[in-house]
Amino acid sequence: MGRPSAELAAACKPYVAVRVTDMQNVDLNVIRFDFDLTFAAVLMHADGTVYHRYGSRGPDDASTYLSLSSLAALLHDTLADHRDYERAPSPPKPTAPLPAIELPVLQQKVAAGARLDCVHCHTINDATFAHAFVQKTWRRDDAYVFPDPTRIGLALDRERQARITAVTAGSPAAAAGLRAGDDLVALGVQKRVRTQGDVQWALHEAPFAKNRLPVRFARDGSEHDAALDLADGWKRCPPEEYAWRPFKWNLSPSCGFGGPALDAGARTKLGLPDAPFAMRVQYVVDWGERAARGRAATAAGLRKGDVVIGFAGKRDFTGFDHLHAWVGLTLTAGAETEIVVWRQGKEHVLRYRLPE
Repeated sequence: MGRPSAELAAACKPYVAVRVTDMQNVDLNVIRFDFDLTFAAVLMHADGTVYHRYGSRGPDDASTYLSLSSLAALLHDTLADHRDYERAPSPPKPTAPLPAIELPVLQQKVAAGARLDCVHCHTINDATFAHAFVQKTWRRDDAYVFPDPTRIGLALDRERQARITAVTAGSPAAAAGLRAGDDLVALGVQKRVRTQGDVQWALHEAPFAKNRLPVRFARDGSEHDAALDLADGWKRCPPEEYAWRPFKWNLSPSCGFGGPALDAGARTKLGLPDAPFAMRVQYVVDWGERAARGRAATAAGLRKGDVVIGFAGKRDFTGFDHLHAWVGLTLTAGAETEIVVWRQGKEHVLRYRLPE
């Protein structure tokens, strides 16, 4: 985001600011946000009430919804929310603390002698989902956390993040009567919307199944109530939009290899000027807990240095992250599949069974 501006420094003065660089002792029963982000801020009361969550991104840029000016504006505007809350406080019910380091999977690592110098934000999702795997309660749909507002048909302004800039035709937002220029006031569990992070929190907390999500919006100086009719499975997003999330590396099945995508110039030199996608196999996962993934690809004939141009009948990947997310989100372990590689000026089709 850059060095603090004078505007941001002034906006911070009424607050007690705490910078968290290690999640080990953060109480996950109090502070929740999108743990996959590179930056997030939580504005809250001392009693544990969270006013707003700041921090979001698009699929291609980690700073899409980050700016010093928008954060400063949020800090200023939240003072009014704080004053309103102080007049009628309603603190959350007390719960037993859950420091991140006490997540079962992390405790197992500590018990086994591992030294955890730092618990990163994304580690929380990894540990939470890994425990659910063991308990056999995890579903693939659990991977769709903090849905982007595009899931309901909304685009929001980068600076005034409660302001709707576009509504997708035929979307739940359009059916609810929302329009570009409206300001979101409340959505689901979020009683006051000021940021894209607030919207994503409300969507995260809403049911994955078919439901009606209440929304309040302001238009031409007056507020209106409506409801978003959400279909079963509405949180799912295309793999290319999911590809930035680090949890994709833990999805099953997995292709078992990786490497850099080749640009148009490199594809032309190889004799692939019209290929929409090509990647050089830089490594095969033949180590650790997931070594079976790489061994399966190697047994099928894949070699380091091969150029992959297709997988399971698909060739229009935007990059390896997209390929990896697509495999984990759309294919099934144990399915017969194929890798198409370009080797010595010829296509080769390698067939194998996708491992877990």
